Amino acid sequence: MKTISTHIAAALLVSATFVALAPPAAAQEAKSNIQPVAAVLSKEDDQGIRKTVMGFEKAWNTHDMKLLATLFREDAEFVNIVGMHWHGRDAIVAAHTAFHQTMFKNHQMKTDSLEIRLLGSGYAIAVLTATQDSFTTPDGQAMPKAQTRESFVLTKSSDGWKIVHGHNVQINAEAAQNDPVKSRPK
Repeated sequence: MKTISTHIAAALLVSATFVALAPPAAAQEAKSNIQPVAAVLSKEDDQGIRKTVMGFEKAWNTHDMKLLATLFREDAEFVNIVGMHWHGRDAIVAAHTAFHQTMFKNHQMKTDSLEIRLLGSGYAIAVLTATQDSFTTPDGQAMPKAQTRESFVLTKSSDGWKIVHGHNVQINAEAAQNDPVKSRPK
């Protein structure tokens, strides 16, 4: 019995030593988070992501829903400007087709800026700021020309960068003047 107790005590002592000498997990995690992943975005990946995101503008402006479909993964999701949430490429294309046959049939968008950030190998976020033409909603409400911001999560596949999640919001210019991050002293 004494031998078993001695072995258990020795094992606990060795384990405690390793735990005491190992850097804390939080410190290891913090070190890995400090490394800028944006620095590893290759020129090829940057171009591929831009091609996909700018393809969204082209599909929108030409009302080409077949092109739009090629930009999304089959399991993609999209949340539109008024909170409609579509699951799957087919639903995303069906919704955009319906809107482009009606209120967006003569509508154009123009990209104002595009920011890309790599999340890790094969994953990126793209944030597009665009100016949207005026349009009339299905219930007859005239919507003025406005800026929107689209966020896309993209993943790299064998056939290029595809959108796995999209979300757009309208920029409220009046509220943006009071952005606490942009107005704080540096």
